Amino acid sequence: MTKVELYHNDMSSCSQKVRLVLEEKNIRWTGHHMNLRKGETRIKSYVKNFNKNGVVPTLVYKDDIIIESSIIMEYLEDRFPQNALRSSNPANISQMRLKIRKVDDVLHSSIAIISSCIAFRYQFLENNNNEELTKLINLIPDKKRRDISKDTIFNGLDSKLLPNALLEYINLFNELDEFLSNNKWLAGNHYSLADAAYTPYLTRFEHLNLSFLFEEKKYLCDWFSKVKQKENFTKAILKWNNNDYLSLMKEKGTQAKSKIVNIIPKS
Repeated sequence: MTKVELYHNDMSSCSQKVRLVLEEKNIRWTGHHMNLRKGETRIKSYVKNFNKNGVVPTLVYKDDIIIESSIIMEYLEDRFPQNALRSSNPANISQMRLKIRKVDDVLHSSIAIISSCIAFRYQFLENNNNEELTKLINLIPDKKRRDISKDTIFNGLDSKLLPNALLEYINLFNELDEFLSNNKWLAGNHYSLADAAYTPYLTRFEHLNLSFLFEEKKYLCDWFSKVKQKENFTKAILKWNNNDYLSLMKEKGTQAKSKIVNIIPKS
């Protein structure tokens, strides 16, 4: 039997999304873990043969090579219909896709900015001088991602990108809390691809010790609590937690907390 193969990273939000879907649908899969610190996704053979963007995840099944986490999630839903994660209700499907589009358009870039400014920049600064770091960043194929990396790594909490990235999430937490006051899950009354898509981002705020930013949102917190009790959360996220990353995020997030409060734009 042909197995699904996944090129992924343990703490990558996009990889977490796909693993959540794989586990919820009970799909057997084989993983190829990519070390982001060592730039393994930027190796020429990987970029040429698997993912032209030099990122994870990449899913391989038979002759299909699928990139972009949101597209991979829909591919898995189409290819493996068991344990459906897409409603048969057109309105719910539209709600699901609207939420996932927001992840792709805004939220993923914003969490990358927040994570890099607060914590992940130190992984690069401690192991590379400025010249080495610039060369490493220049290996990123996409110019927008290169520019974001340069600004967040070199400027940290003083990055010009950070205030707006935080504001996007403050607004999101308000929107989700209101929606969940009348809905059990993010696209209606059943767990869907939308719930899998958003789980890693709430988890990242928790890991950065910034969950205080949504802790007063009752309905959002109830949803997050339900999500964390699911078996796919244990298999797709907790099982893959990297203690080095967790320690770094907690330490740097705690140190940054007071400054984060002060730089959040007052809307």
